[in-house]
Amino acid sequence: MRRLCTFLLAVLQLLLPLVLTGCWDSVELNRRAIVSGVAIDRGEGEKEKYVVSFQVIVAEEISGKNTRGISPVVLYTGKGRTMFEALANASRQTARFLSLGHVRVLVISEKLAREGIKDMLDVLERESDTRLTSLIFVAKGQPASELMSTMTVFSKIPANDLVEKLETTSKQFGYNFRMEVDDVIRGIQLRGGGPVINGVFTDGSREKADSNDNFKTIVPHAILKVSELAAFKDDKLKGWIKGDAALGTVLLHNKIKEYPVVISHPQGGYIAFNVYQSQVRLTVAAKDPEHPVFTVKISQQVSIKENANELNLISPATVVDLSSHVIKDTTRKIKDAIDTARKYNSDYLGFGEAMERENPQGWKKVMKHWEDIFADCEYKIEADAVIRHTDMRSNSFQVNP
Repeated sequence: MRRLCTFLLAVLQLLLPLVLTGCWDSVELNRRAIVSGVAIDRGEGEKEKYVVSFQVIVAEEISGKNTRGISPVVLYTGKGRTMFEALANASRQTARFLSLGHVRVLVISEKLAREGIKDMLDVLERESDTRLTSLIFVAKGQPASELMSTMTVFSKIPANDLVEKLETTSKQFGYNFRMEVDDVIRGIQLRGGGPVINGVFTDGSREKADSNDNFKTIVPHAILKVSELAAFKDDKLKGWIKGDAALGTVLLHNKIKEYPVVISHPQGGYIAFNVYQSQVRLTVAAKDPEHPVFTVKISQQVSIKENANELNLISPATVVDLSSHVIKDTTRKIKDAIDTARKYNSDYLGFGEAMERENPQGWKKVMKHWEDIFADCEYKIEADAVIRHTDMRSNSFQVNP
């Protein structure tokens, strides 16, 4: 009997795969419309709350074979009470299935962001075809669909151009950094805080922005620009962060790669530095959870990029003095970042997270009124900056021997 059972089980294991073979829901590549970017705007009324525009790649124009000289992308728009309904309505306009597996950019209009974005994020997290690694932006002062319909110079696909611009500015001289859909979802779950999302807008005229004429001149008619940071409280946009406050915010998040510092020297002229390494550590003394004391420790490595006066850069005393100017500048940026977060009544800087790690039991006591504690809590900044080198030369040629 045991041998018979073993034999029947072996036969069943051999026959079962024959029943499961085949891809029952497969869609051939030539039946797919590859979506590279999605723009979400606020419609008029609740029946058309979501106006979703899909930037679809025209494969023939990208591959270089059998081109017809038309636009490399096309925009399809659907409206609905929910994101899924808008997607269904948009699918009626195309002869192929909208494929969301390659979406690189998601742009939300400022109007919709101020109302709240948690509902639309639910479908992005729930839908199996979408990617949580897509970059997310907020369209500053204009419809999100305009950004998806702006032709660009360095990439045939506008969504790809936006991704490359963010990567460039995050590595060189900028405070913008990669913010993916998954990061935004985690930011919304922060008690008393929210996410920080990159802003983007179109600079220039919109008349020819959506055609190939936009890059047929030396000066493009319209240019996509990564702009300020959008500060959220929970899932609602509260305001924009720019300048020193934006740099301080990204420093506290440990996301910045490098950025310029320009100071006015008492001897005249400006001195430019490049901060190419920053390490920030946020600690908290939280024995009394109602009165925590936070300490921001930041260490930086700096190089001198430009010197417009006759300072002796060989002198250690001069270098130490210049370092003190960088420290003051960094301290001011972090203070501006904290003051801005308090103005928006949102702890998107992560002070509450540090509190929870240090004193989990105390955090449970204050989490429901953390906004009030964050608004008045004490903090200290301990900054240090070291000038490592002066690049290709020490003293300027302006210094007489």
